Amino acid sequence: MMLMLFSVCAFAQKQIDQTFDASAVKNIDLFFKYPELVKIKVWDKNEVNIKGQVEIHNGEFDDDFELSSKVSGGELMIESNIKNIDNYKNYQLYTDKDEDGENRSITISKNGTTISTGKSGRYTNGINISIVLEVTVPRSMAVVLDARYGLVEVLQSPKQLDVEARYGGVDVQIDETESLDLEASTQWGQIFSNLETKVEIGGDDSLGKWMKAHASIKSGSQRLKVESQYGHVYLRKN
Repeated sequence: MMLMLFSVCAFAQKQIDQTFDASAVKNIDLFFKYPELVKIKVWDKNEVNIKGQVEIHNGEFDDDFELSSKVSGGELMIESNIKNIDNYKNYQLYTDKDEDGENRSITISKNGTTISTGKSGRYTNGINISIVLEVTVPRSMAVVLDARYGLVEVLQSPKQLDVEARYGGVDVQIDETESLDLEASTQWGQIFSNLETKVEIGGDDSLGKWMKAHASIKSGSQRLKVESQYGHVYLRKN
């Protein structure tokens, strides 16, 4: 019985695979409020592809998750939404552990909602939300990504990328053979780097003060700016 139950739960996920035309735009704006993890990659197509897995309350409310898009003023805007979210008494978000194993729990006052970001294991308390998205964007475009509660992994960066991950943090893989101008900042987290390139640290590393980092690789024709108010920022050599 236990094995059967595990098998059912393991497959109780909604698969996402949607493509959005970007041939008529110059900029892309992505807003993902609830995903626990967003991975960013690039390709040479004039399209945005979003793949992923959605599990809401063991599959019961998976269809409440949706992606919508619109084009305005040369910009493609894509947004995620969970229908009926205000009807959920409370819910949980789960993200990967920080390297130091620290757990972070942030309580949002609206409707008594509790959002867990950081290293907590799975446990049941109200509505469980687990959403992981892999987003592939055109290499030559300017992209803005706002991932409100999730961790953002930048596996590859387009010509210009601005990332804000307010609660979940940012993990960036950097190819130091390519030109890049990099800016990173966090208010309540830390900035970690194992890059060979010199990273200049500025701002204030006191708790609650903005810490900032800058690096320029091969004159920096590409631009990458990442910010997390409450999470850590990791700058990793690829």
